[in-house]
Amino acid sequence: MLAQSEIDALLSGAINFDQKAGEDNVNVSEKLNPSGESAGLDGKREKKVQPYNFWSPARFSKDQMRAVELVHEDLSERLTTSLPTFLRTNVRPRLVHIEQGRFHDFIKDFPANTLFHLISLAPLPGHMVLTMSLNVSYLILEQRLGGKIEGRFTERALTEIDQSLLRGMVEHMLGDMKGAWSKVASLEPSLEDSTINQHWVQMMMGNERVLLLTLELNIQGITGTMSIVIPFNTLKPITEVLNPHIWIAGRKEHQQDPVARQMAIQSTLRAIVPVTVILGSVDLSLQELMGLSIGDVIELDTSIDSPLVIKVANKKQFYGRVGKSRKRLGVQITRVYRENEENPQGY
Repeated sequence: MLAQSEIDALLSGAINFDQKAGEDNVNVSEKLNPSGESAGLDGKREKKVQPYNFWSPARFSKDQMRAVELVHEDLSERLTTSLPTFLRTNVRPRLVHIEQGRFHDFIKDFPANTLFHLISLAPLPGHMVLTMSLNVSYLILEQRLGGKIEGRFTERALTEIDQSLLRGMVEHMLGDMKGAWSKVASLEPSLEDSTINQHWVQMMMGNERVLLLTLELNIQGITGTMSIVIPFNTLKPITEVLNPHIWIAGRKEHQQDPVARQMAIQSTLRAIVPVTVILGSVDLSLQELMGLSIGDVIELDTSIDSPLVIKVANKKQFYGRVGKSRKRLGVQITRVYRENEENPQGY
């Protein structure tokens, strides 16, 4: 606590010089103590203390957030090229904001009629959520239906036809999402569901830590937003590759060792594959089968001139004919088996 005289001196600026000198001493001590400890005016070392929010701890590091930011900056550039062909008008997306927090805190800011799109990023778990502001949604619907865009919209509930048209635009963007993520990981985005029920989306997403990315959309002079919410648990399997350096360098594809490949081929060539020649078939009743005895002749459904089916690994592969090779029976391959071919004749 400061005495009244000290407070008066501070207000009057009498100790400005002493305060500046003290700040210089602290700066010098910080340079001499890179471990994060600083020396106070009394000579004692003090540690810098940063507040920690136990309710909403930071899950994404700065490098991870920067990598996701680079991915969606690339997505913005791709959408600048692809969306005009879909909407038949100029569209300028631009990433303007990124932050992490609780999904419960973010969903409260969306209006009641917002359409939520749940997108899976296979093989990653969970879903990410994509939404567009209502003014952009109405503008897209007018453009898709061939209406006149005047820039004035009356807020209304989205019909099933409206939702279907907006889903079509999101499905159009999935290819760009895959391309934007390709430098980090091989993902297959797919639209799982679309709904205006915030409570159902809240139940699906829970209250986990998420990353919110906001893209600004400019369509014919009208500006709106598109928000993308990605849970931490969804990106957790690829946190090791969420690095700006990896994104800039590009994802390295697995290169196969030629020596290992040759060894695998040699091992495959030594594998034993069963080969079966079908001489023919016949249908017998149980009574006829029970009456068979030594010397009986069973007539097959193939003639002596008919080609025989040759099976390789229990799959029909060739036609052939029976012959004799030295002192053993053999079969000669005549041609390749075709599934739709019936009663083939000749060799």
